[in-house]
Amino acid sequence: MNSKAGVAAVDRAFEILHAFRREKPVLTLAEIARSTGLYKSTILRLMGSLEKYGFVWQRSDGTYQLGPGLLSMASIFQDSFSLREFVEPVLEELVTATNEGATFFIDDGDGQFCLFRVDGRHAIRDYNIRVGDRRPMNNGAAATIFRRFSDEPGRPLTSDIFMAESYGSVEPEMAALATPIFGANNALMGVLTLSGPITRFNPDHAEQMKPALIDASIRLSISLGASPARFAALRAG
Repeated sequence: MNSKAGVAAVDRAFEILHAFRREKPVLTLAEIARSTGLYKSTILRLMGSLEKYGFVWQRSDGTYQLGPGLLSMASIFQDSFSLREFVEPVLEELVTATNEGATFFIDDGDGQFCLFRVDGRHAIRDYNIRVGDRRPMNNGAAATIFRRFSDEPGRPLTSDIFMAESYGSVEPEMAALATPIFGANNALMGVLTLSGPITRFNPDHAEQMKPALIDASIRLSISLGASPARFAALRAG
């Protein structure tokens, strides 16, 4: 966490942006005030700057939604790390191998953020995850991996800690598997997941998919700078 003090007006502007959620993408002024605890007069002043740069739009009925300026910045963020060229082919390979949805999450300081996503190929699939989604560090598989390795990124890798599973922990109808992605110096770069409806994505089905996810995680980590020797125990198993 950054210990430097922020600028109050900037902090308030970001509080407004974070008031918008996937389940509540359009907000009234009163709803923004309730969510942020800011005065309406303060919100209106800050909205002028947010609208100027396309971060917020005011609709014809007076409500507000996020604007395309954020989408443009998200694209720049993706490209700035050159992650897409490494991650997206791995996600595509996982979907080809398993037919389930594959996702790459990062920790953005306020929770887990979906940076890349490839949907599964089944007609019934996990539609709950979209690029740009921000989720809390909940009881799901990805959040479990973030907590496990953020505190001790250099811990020895064994099969029992390398993967996390969740069955209905976040969404009652959905299940997921998750593995860590490391870079140079054992840095935790993100989390790779497979997810799908729990009616199909049961523990037996998960066992069949685990080798593909582990292999993908190891290959992606090495391509991002992790030492191959770090994964020796997993490959031996």
